[in-house]
Amino acid sequence: MREYFFPPLLFPLFILLILPLLMLIFFFTTPTVFQIVFGLDYFNALLIFTLIVFGSFVNIPIYEKEGKVVVKEYSFFGFIYAIKERQKIVVAVNLGGCVLPSILALKLLFEVPILPWLISFLISTIVIYNFAKPIAGVGMAVPMFVPPITSAISSYIALSLFNLPIVLLPKIAFSSGIFSALFGADLMHLKDLEKIGSGVVSIGGAGTFDGIFLTGIFAVVFSLFLI
Repeated sequence: MREYFFPPLLFPLFILLILPLLMLIFFFTTPTVFQIVFGLDYFNALLIFTLIVFGSFVNIPIYEKEGKVVVKEYSFFGFIYAIKERQKIVVAVNLGGCVLPSILALKLLFEVPILPWLISFLISTIVIYNFAKPIAGVGMAVPMFVPPITSAISSYIALSLFNLPIVLLPKIAFSSGIFSALFGADLMHLKDLEKIGSGVVSIGGAGTFDGIFLTGIFAVVFSLFLI
């Protein structure tokens, strides 16, 4: 039977280093971003962020694939045996780090002009894809501020091309940032899973502090400097 509930892959780091920063963002930055982008009051913005935080503890397995063959050596009464084993890779999605942010970003697609959004998405996806690198035992690594800055700037350029109101910038930056991080760093690099290693590979697995969610949040923050 599959296990559908297990901690984020970076749980020890989450507790020791990230939790204090999480509390800071919890009370300040993220609820404010949700207020700006979705027009929510503070209570509902805080509620959504709370759901995302708790959703960070849920990884949903999607499929399994065969990994690379490794040779393991065993010693038995002085005799050494070499056994070949094929490792398995379980691909999962994190509820708080991927699913919920994607739902929020999808909602915004019905509120923004599609062509500027598409331009921003394509530019950001290409940039993120080229910066993303698989690291064994860790996952896909992308320089932290490249995705949100790219999303904010490309959204600004796209709106300018169509001479559309700049007030739409935070919405487009958030939505295109979420989806470009998802596609550019994760989905388009599924072919590189074997370079990461065996075990569970969770999309959005760092939860609230995964690149997908942070790209959306900081894309809005950076876009505010362009308005």
